[in-house]
Amino acid sequence: MDEHTRRCRHGVGRSVRTLAALLALTAAGCGDQGPEPIPVEAAAHQAAVESFHAARVAELEAPDSWLSLIALHWLQGGETTIGSDPGNDLVLPGEGTAPIVGRVTLQDSTVRFLAEPGVRVIQGVDSTLSLRAGSGAFPPDTLGDPLVDEATLGGVGPGQSTVLRHGPWNWILVRRGDEYALRVRNNRSPVYSAFNGIDRYPISTRWRLTARWVPHEKTVVVPNVLGTASEQASPAYVEFWIDGERHTLDVTGDPAEERFMMVFADQTSGDGTYGGGRYVWFDAPDELGRVVLDFNIAYNPPCVWTDFATCPLPTPGNRLAVRVEAGEKDWIH
Repeated sequence: MDEHTRRCRHGVGRSVRTLAALLALTAAGCGDQGPEPIPVEAAAHQAAVESFHAARVAELEAPDSWLSLIALHWLQGGETTIGSDPGNDLVLPGEGTAPIVGRVTLQDSTVRFLAEPGVRVIQGVDSTLSLRAGSGAFPPDTLGDPLVDEATLGGVGPGQSTVLRHGPWNWILVRRGDEYALRVRNNRSPVYSAFNGIDRYPISTRWRLTARWVPHEKTVVVPNVLGTASEQASPAYVEFWIDGERHTLDVTGDPAEERFMMVFADQTSGDGTYGGGRYVWFDAPDELGRVVLDFNIAYNPPCVWTDFATCPLPTPGNRLAVRVEAGEKDWIH
């Protein structure tokens, strides 16, 4: 018996958000074609989608964007040398880069950097890659960043990390389980010159759908491009109709959040759009338990722009048996 049939026979479960949402779900009935649509003016919708797209292009064209990410260098215990000399453990090629920029040491769970004497390295705070898609361009402001001889790498706040810079190069520390790596960026990467915008489908209100938020208690296994997976709580699924056919997508995240990001695949995945799926943000349900799924702002994961990002993939339950011809297309370069 599927979830929809069970809900029709036995009613909906406890809402994780509001009593109003629970009452809306109970009153929705069975055999329906979705909740009352949340209206939008066509011109306002067009403008909002265009604004999101312009911000996406600007953030990718800016320094320190996903286009600049050229390496994910896994650290071993002991010392890692960095510089332009081919004998280094991590080679940063290019004119103007010191033969040896410095050394990184990993001891227990502490990662430290020691600059080579006389080499210019500055330390700052980086949050670029943690910004939500569509935030726009935020070029790094390095004017007040100090020169350093040594530094400890790691997080310095929510979504923020210590960043070290030498010429066009910079690097931050990332952790994956018990493993540590340097995420290396080059703001002169040739990928920038290859980038000529983001192809996308025409904007259409057909793909701006009003969905129903259906609370449930479930744990989903979320795979990623590294071949590993993590378990995440799913507070609800969203239920919607396309051309009379019912579809659902599991939601992950804290039910108290005001916005949710969902990873999904559809029949365009690998045939027009990125094979690993796309992402879409949506606001928390209204007092009637409704959410807007606007696939016109479905966007590519970072793995489209670089081979060195760690991207979640759609869960088995988040693969739609329909072509969603809206939002960003794959990047062909």
